Amino acid sequence: MRKATQVIVYDRMLRRDKADRTIQPEWQLHSTEARAWATPSASAPAWSKPIWWLRKALYLAAVRMGLFDVGLRVHGSQSAALDLARGITARNDVDVRPLDGRGRPGTLPHGEDALNRALALFLGPMAAAILFLVLSRGASPLRAVISWLAAFACTGVAWWTALTLPWARTWIRSALFALACTVLTVFFALGIPGLTSGVTTTQAVVMAGVGYYTVGLVLLGRRWKWQVLAASVLPLIATVVVAALPLTSRFLHDIYADELSLTSAETGVSGIWQLAAAVKLLWPSLGAVLFIAAGWGILRYFHFIRPRSFTAGFGATVLLAAALTMTVSTTLNSPAAAADKVKQTAVRKTGTPPSYFGVSPEWTCVVPTVPTGKLTEKGGTLKAGEPYVSFGIADGQVVLWNRITAEPLRVAADQVRLIPQRDGALGCE
Repeated sequence: MRKATQVIVYDRMLRRDKADRTIQPEWQLHSTEARAWATPSASAPAWSKPIWWLRKALYLAAVRMGLFDVGLRVHGSQSAALDLARGITARNDVDVRPLDGRGRPGTLPHGEDALNRALALFLGPMAAAILFLVLSRGASPLRAVISWLAAFACTGVAWWTALTLPWARTWIRSALFALACTVLTVFFALGIPGLTSGVTTTQAVVMAGVGYYTVGLVLLGRRWKWQVLAASVLPLIATVVVAALPLTSRFLHDIYADELSLTSAETGVSGIWQLAAAVKLLWPSLGAVLFIAAGWGILRYFHFIRPRSFTAGFGATVLLAAALTMTVSTTLNSPAAAADKVKQTAVRKTGTPPSYFGVSPEWTCVVPTVPTGKLTEKGGTLKAGEPYVSFGIADGQVVLWNRITAEPLRVAADQVRLIPQRDGALGCE
């Protein structure tokens, strides 16, 4: 009756089923009109069989390449997909070819959420194990033991996931798969003697950070519509950052100048360096906000946080406030730390003075070009044979750091000659 009336018939059956959808294999519908041309004929002579085999091979290759596709894809078992495709197209000269590995015989069916959670619980602990293994290298015995125990714990979680939701037809194959991934993880983290040295601590931390932010923000975005996220949240963040950049362009430089008792003209730098300092001031806070947001997305995905939970919201608010306070405090302490390093370098008279976003002090020998009694000095007395940390020339004066008085020493630029010096320990001739 279905074939006669060209009506698609679906089976209806009441049954209890899980809310998680089972991932069905995907099939591509293709035409079989050329199959007769590639199928060997029973009456064909024996000498022509290699030609028929070549035709069949070419036909199968063309099918896999999609040359005979008719533009319809179906999800389901092979028989159900074929029946549905023929019912929709009302054609019998069509067939389906698999588009993914789930169409192979013996493939274990997994629910969509179950597979995603298993991948997260397997790949996440493996990535964490890489980080702990890298941190164990060159660490103290106690830290090395803690790092190795943490790596073993992460590997155990990954193994438990692989065996609880087997990804192969047998438990042995799942265990072999987990063992192969564990060996690759160890070699990737610690390297192979004589071949590779493994990843560095910086590389491991960067990879862990990128993975955490990416996974967390993507899982958070799954709770929202991407159109809403792109139209509201991202422009809001960009607007706040762009609006705050002009207000913070000289903020850190002014704190640095106050620490060294310098003026704005004496620490003047180009707009690029002011922009870099402003980004340093704003970026840690933005990173802290995104860190909390990514953690919320991960915990919410694994249902550790209930919807509209007051406790979770209060905890996230407290953590966000603490993170913002710590990042702002650390950033605001950076000018004082840089100024202290300059002062210590000047006192020790050795080493290279550290730069700070375009302000690059350097060792300089100052040779007076006028009699010593006629020097125009402010902030101390110039010693001609001693190297000074110089901040350059501003307002017609050479700005030096007087390590005796711990204050700037300013000398008229037209009364001295400056000779750059590599290190303060070398002295001046």
